[in-house]
Amino acid sequence: MTNDETISVKGVKKDLYEKIKETARESGKTIGEITNEAYKMFVSATSSFIETGEQFIQGIKDSQLLEISNIDNLEISGQEIKNYGKKIGFKNIGTLKIKEITEKDFEDYVAWIMNVKKLEIPKDINKLKILERSKFIGEIMSI
Repeated sequence: MTNDETISVKGVKKDLYEKIKETARESGKTIGEITNEAYKMFVSATSSFIETGEQFIQGIKDSQLLEISNIDNLEISGQEIKNYGKKIGFKNIGTLKIKEITEKDFEDYVAWIMNVKKLEIPKDINKLKILERSKFIGEIMSI
């Protein structure tokens, strides 16, 4: 198909066509040039909207966290938490022992700790870092 072929588009409203015709005249362009620009912008915007929507949905999926709850006794390593690859929240646990975790991994992968009777953490992690993500902790012990 060459650029100068005639293509008819049915269903264009007369008042819209007149506005396009007027815009073309004022800009010194043809109706075809104005229409092509409009089509390009529409296709570009549609692609961007679809991509943005897909990124939004992926962001939602990536941000979802795992909630571990209602356990009497749980011992979990920093490596297990890190390997899961998403944030984890701990809730309603009798004794929670988090071993061999770095402060950075704790910050990156533990979303919150709530309602834990006894929390055991490595002694090299600042307790204030733990407390800023914790609520209703009975006892905190460094191990």
